[in-house]
Amino acid sequence: MEELKLEDTVILIDCSRSMIRSDFKPRRLTVALNSVKNFISSKNLIDPKDRIMLITYGKGTKRVSPFLNDETKLFKLLENVEISGQGNLVEGIKFAIQILVQEMRKIGGKVQRIYIITDGNVEDVKPDLDKMVDIAQGLGIFIDICQIGKSLHYQENYLKTIAQKTNGEFGYFNNSKALMSAGKAFASKKNLKKTSDYFSSNKSEDHHPPLVNDIAVELRRPTVSEIKAMMGGKGQEKCQICHSIKNPLNGADFFASGRYCPSCGRPYHLHCAALWAKKSEYSISIFRCPFCYFLLRVPQSIMKMVSSISTEKIGIKIIDQSDKKSTRMIKILPNKITEIDESCSQCRNIFLGQYDVYRCENCGAYYHEPCLKKMYNETKSCRNCGSIIM
Repeated sequence: MEELKLEDTVILIDCSRSMIRSDFKPRRLTVALNSVKNFISSKNLIDPKDRIMLITYGKGTKRVSPFLNDETKLFKLLENVEISGQGNLVEGIKFAIQILVQEMRKIGGKVQRIYIITDGNVEDVKPDLDKMVDIAQGLGIFIDICQIGKSLHYQENYLKTIAQKTNGEFGYFNNSKALMSAGKAFASKKNLKKTSDYFSSNKSEDHHPPLVNDIAVELRRPTVSEIKAMMGGKGQEKCQICHSIKNPLNGADFFASGRYCPSCGRPYHLHCAALWAKKSEYSISIFRCPFCYFLLRVPQSIMKMVSSISTEKIGIKIIDQSDKKSTRMIKILPNKITEIDESCSQCRNIFLGQYDVYRCENCGAYYHEPCLKKMYNETKSCRNCGSIIM
């Protein structure tokens, strides 16, 4: 008999404008949320130790709850879910994968699941979705998809392919009664099967774990209610990089040029975030939230605007490469690698245990062993702080 392990499930709820349609009475989103409640209740009956996190995607991607196994609290938090903008399934899956990777690092031995309930607007994002599915498949994350609508066409067939590739389940439902029952149907435990993953010993030497660029998510825009509150003089936010309400580059109020980390909710001016990203160890538009370490992306339009501006303008100090110190690279114990909450400063990939890992004694930057060798051959110095490697 297959072992049934504890499960962590991220529920991705489509809150795009199309979910307001009333072909499912009273509207699609209402019936979808009731179906989610059935999923939660059934999951709790099957195994009360299994945990669930709620995430919505519409105008932006937002974490509605932490991982919980408290049915009452989850139901209460579902009351805050609202229709907003045009949903982006790719951003939602990126968010969910980051969350689950963090949980994998904390404690192993759990089954990781993503349960998506959507009306299937995935036009023009197939290449990006393919990339996310490949990452989920490699990490052993199951993706279940509950598709709702009145007609089945290419988009829904593609969603079915996503579920099949990750050993998940797919269901298409065209009436409210069937959708309500779907929550219970999807709640059953996963029977574990052997799947390929990034920890596999038969991977080729040039195989790389997921690029941080691939799973970085966009900063969240303020909601209409948040903007109204700030314009009314209440709840003005202070950027956590420049520690000012006003944007230091153009003097704009936060509601005009501010964004939030979708994971922990910390506020940032877009321009400050762009300048912070410029000096990070990732690609030029990617940075980690300093508080929750979530990978975030700054819009390219903002990056272009600040391309000629020095980070010192907002108090971010750039390392003076002409004044280099020396450093040693310290090998991390194998059993400590999965506890690292940062990525390789050379290749920008997360650490999944297939290579030895080293840490710069001077600045604390981490490197895969192959990346460290490559960097030493090229510059003989730490890419992050510029210290000469002894």
